[in-house]
Amino acid sequence: MTMAQKQCLLRYLGYYAGDIDGIWGEQSQRATIDFQRAYMDTVDGIFGPETEKRILEVIATGEQPKESVNIDTAPDWWKDIHYFTRAEFRCPCGKCGGFPAEPDKRLVRLADKVRAHFDAPATVSSGVRCQAHNDELPGSTKNSYHITGKAMDFCVRGVPGAKLLAYVKTLPVHYTYQINGSDFVHMDVT
Repeated sequence: MTMAQKQCLLRYLGYYAGDIDGIWGEQSQRATIDFQRAYMDTVDGIFGPETEKRILEVIATGEQPKESVNIDTAPDWWKDIHYFTRAEFRCPCGKCGGFPAEPDKRLVRLADKVRAHFDAPATVSSGVRCQAHNDELPGSTKNSYHITGKAMDFCVRGVPGAKLLAYVKTLPVHYTYQINGSDFVHMDVT
Protein backbone atom coordinates (compact mmCIF):
# COMPACT_ATOMS: atom_id res chain seq x y z
CA MET A 1 0.00 0.00 0.00
CA THR A 2 1.38 3.42 -0.94
CA MET A 3 1.63 6.38 1.44
CA ALA A 4 -1.04 8.20 -0.58
CA GLN A 5 -3.40 5.21 -0.22
CA LYS A 6 -2.83 5.22 3.54
CA GLN A 7 -3.63 8.93 3.65
CA CYS A 8 -6.82 8.27 1.66
CA LEU A 9 -7.97 5.61 4.12
CA LEU A 10 -7.26 7.86 7.11
CA ARG A 11 -9.11 10.70 5.40
CA TYR A 12 -12.07 8.43 4.61
CA LEU A 13 -12.46 7.78 8.34
CA GLY A 14 -12.04 11.46 9.21
CA TYR A 15 -8.60 11.34 10.80
CA TYR A 16 -6.54 13.04 8.09
CA ALA A 17 -7.32 16.43 6.56
CA GLY A 18 -4.06 17.19 4.74
CA ASP A 19 -3.21 16.88 1.08
CA ILE A 20 -3.11 13.38 -0.42
CA ASP A 21 0.50 13.82 -1.49
CA GLY A 22 2.18 10.59 -0.41
CA ILE A 23 4.48 12.50 1.92
CA TRP A 24 4.34 10.90 5.34
CA GLY A 25 4.74 13.83 7.69
CA GLU A 26 3.50 14.97 11.07
CA GLN A 27 -0.18 15.14 10.07
CA SER A 28 -0.12 11.61 8.64
CA GLN A 29 1.52 10.26 11.77
CA ARG A 30 -0.91 12.13 14.06
CA ALA A 31 -3.84 10.73 12.05
CA THR A 32 -2.38 7.22 12.43
CA ILE A 33 -2.06 7.70 16.19
CA ASP A 34 -5.65 8.93 16.43
CA PHE A 35 -6.92 5.96 14.42
CA GLN A 36 -4.92 3.54 16.58
CA ARG A 37 -6.27 5.11 19.78
CA ALA A 38 -9.82 4.63 18.57
CA TYR A 39 -9.52 1.10 17.15
CA MET A 40 -6.37 -0.67 18.35
CA ASP A 41 -4.66 -1.71 21.57
CA THR A 42 -1.19 -0.73 20.33
CA VAL A 43 -0.61 2.98 19.69
CA ASP A 44 2.79 3.61 18.12
CA GLY A 45 2.06 5.99 15.23
CA ILE A 46 3.42 3.51 12.68
CA PHE A 47 1.10 2.62 9.80
CA GLY A 48 2.49 -0.89 9.45
CA PRO A 49 0.89 -4.21 8.48
CA GLU A 50 -1.26 -4.46 11.64
CA THR A 51 -2.64 -0.94 11.24
CA GLU A 52 -3.24 -1.54 7.53
CA LYS A 53 -5.14 -4.75 8.29
CA ARG A 54 -7.17 -3.06 11.02
CA ILE A 55 -8.13 0.03 9.00
CA LEU A 56 -9.33 -2.17 6.13
CA GLU A 57 -11.46 -4.20 8.59
CA VAL A 58 -12.96 -1.04 10.06
CA ILE A 59 -13.84 0.32 6.63
CA ALA A 60 -15.24 -3.01 5.42
CA THR A 61 -17.45 -3.60 8.48
CA GLY A 62 -18.37 -0.03 9.45
CA GLU A 63 -17.21 -0.81 12.98
CA GLN A 64 -17.51 2.10 15.40
CA PRO A 65 -14.50 3.27 17.46
CA LYS A 66 -13.88 1.91 20.95
CA GLU A 67 -14.40 5.43 22.25
CA SER A 68 -16.97 7.83 20.92
CA VAL A 69 -14.94 10.17 18.72
CA ASN A 70 -17.92 11.64 16.86
CA ILE A 71 -16.13 11.53 13.52
CA ASP A 72 -19.32 12.03 11.54
CA THR A 73 -20.54 14.93 13.65
CA ALA A 74 -17.65 17.26 12.89
CA PRO A 75 -18.97 20.63 11.75
CA ASP A 76 -18.65 21.46 8.06
CA TRP A 77 -16.17 24.27 8.68
CA TRP A 78 -13.44 21.69 9.38
CA LYS A 79 -13.16 21.08 5.63
CA ASP A 80 -11.75 24.62 5.31
CA ILE A 81 -8.95 23.97 7.83
CA HIS A 82 -5.71 23.26 5.99
CA TYR A 83 -3.20 22.22 8.63
CA PHE A 84 -5.04 20.66 11.56
CA THR A 85 -7.43 17.80 12.11
CA ARG A 86 -10.26 17.73 14.60
CA ALA A 87 -8.64 14.72 16.23
CA GLU A 88 -5.61 16.82 17.23
CA PHE A 89 -7.87 18.80 19.58
CA ARG A 90 -9.38 15.72 21.29
CA CYS A 91 -9.29 15.43 25.10
CA PRO A 92 -6.62 12.78 25.81
CA CYS A 93 -8.19 11.32 28.97
CA GLY A 94 -9.69 8.33 27.14
CA LYS A 95 -12.83 8.44 29.27
CA CYS A 96 -14.98 11.32 28.01
CA GLY A 97 -15.21 10.41 24.32
CA GLY A 98 -12.77 13.11 23.31
CA PHE A 99 -15.10 16.01 22.62
CA PRO A 100 -17.09 17.21 25.61
CA ALA A 101 -17.03 20.49 23.66
CA GLU A 102 -16.33 21.26 20.01
CA PRO A 103 -13.09 23.13 19.31
CA ASP A 104 -14.01 26.75 18.65
CA LYS A 105 -14.01 27.64 14.95
CA ARG A 106 -12.27 31.00 15.52
CA LEU A 107 -9.52 29.32 17.56
CA VAL A 108 -8.81 26.66 14.95
CA ARG A 109 -8.82 29.20 12.12
CA LEU A 110 -6.31 31.33 14.04
CA ALA A 111 -4.15 28.25 14.60
CA ASP A 112 -4.30 27.55 10.86
CA LYS A 113 -3.20 31.13 10.23
CA VAL A 114 -0.24 30.74 12.63
CA ARG A 115 0.79 27.50 10.94
CA ALA A 116 0.61 29.13 7.49
CA HIS A 117 2.56 32.18 8.66
CA PHE A 118 5.53 30.12 9.86
CA ASP A 119 5.21 27.51 7.08
CA ALA A 120 6.22 24.74 9.49
CA PRO A 121 4.38 21.85 11.17
CA ALA A 122 2.57 22.65 14.41
CA THR A 123 1.85 20.35 17.34
CA VAL A 124 -1.19 20.71 19.59
CA SER A 125 -0.25 19.56 23.07
CA SER A 126 -3.62 20.40 24.60
CA GLY A 127 -6.92 21.28 22.96
CA VAL A 128 -10.32 20.36 24.36
CA ARG A 129 -10.32 19.02 27.92
CA CYS A 130 -13.13 17.48 29.89
CA GLN A 131 -13.57 18.87 33.41
CA ALA A 132 -12.15 15.71 35.03
CA HIS A 133 -8.97 15.76 32.94
CA ASN A 134 -8.57 19.52 33.43
CA ASP A 135 -8.88 19.11 37.20
CA GLU A 136 -6.07 16.52 37.20
CA LEU A 137 -3.57 18.86 35.54
CA PRO A 138 -1.30 20.81 37.86
CA GLY A 139 -1.78 24.55 37.60
CA SER A 140 -4.97 24.46 35.53
CA THR A 141 -7.90 26.59 36.59
CA LYS A 142 -11.38 25.23 37.26
CA ASN A 143 -12.90 27.46 34.56
CA SER A 144 -10.21 26.88 31.89
CA TYR A 145 -11.11 27.89 28.35
CA HIS A 146 -9.95 24.39 27.30
CA ILE A 147 -13.17 22.99 28.80
CA THR A 148 -15.31 24.98 26.37
CA GLY A 149 -13.04 24.33 23.37
CA LYS A 150 -11.82 27.92 23.28
CA ALA A 151 -8.15 27.30 24.17
CA MET A 152 -5.17 25.40 22.90
CA ASP A 153 -1.51 24.91 23.76
CA PHE A 154 0.78 24.37 20.79
CA CYS A 155 4.21 24.85 19.28
CA VAL A 156 5.53 25.29 15.74
CA ARG A 157 8.55 23.24 14.72
CA GLY A 158 11.72 25.32 14.66
CA VAL A 159 10.06 28.44 16.06
CA PRO A 160 11.21 29.64 19.49
CA GLY A 161 8.38 30.16 21.97
CA ALA A 162 9.10 33.88 22.29
CA LYS A 163 8.85 34.37 18.52
CA LEU A 164 5.63 32.33 18.35
CA LEU A 165 4.17 34.34 21.23
CA ALA A 166 5.09 37.64 19.58
CA TYR A 167 3.21 36.65 16.42
CA VAL A 168 0.17 35.28 18.28
CA LYS A 169 -0.09 38.60 20.15
CA THR A 170 -0.73 40.31 16.79
CA LEU A 171 -3.88 38.20 16.31
CA PRO A 172 -7.38 38.83 17.72
CA VAL A 173 -6.98 36.43 20.67
CA HIS A 174 -8.37 36.87 24.16
CA TYR A 175 -5.26 35.78 26.03
CA THR A 176 -1.91 34.21 25.21
CA TYR A 177 1.28 33.35 27.04
CA GLN A 178 4.42 31.27 26.67
CA ILE A 179 4.24 28.09 28.76
CA ASN A 180 7.04 27.90 31.33
CA GLY A 181 9.65 29.39 29.00
CA SER A 182 9.19 26.50 26.53
CA ASP A 183 8.44 26.66 22.81
CA PHE A 184 4.76 26.03 23.60
CA VAL A 185 2.24 28.87 23.65
CA HIS A 186 -1.26 29.02 25.12
CA MET A 187 -3.87 30.79 22.99
CA ASP A 188 -7.54 31.32 23.76
CA VAL A 189 -10.54 33.15 22.33
CA THR A 190 -13.77 34.35 23.91
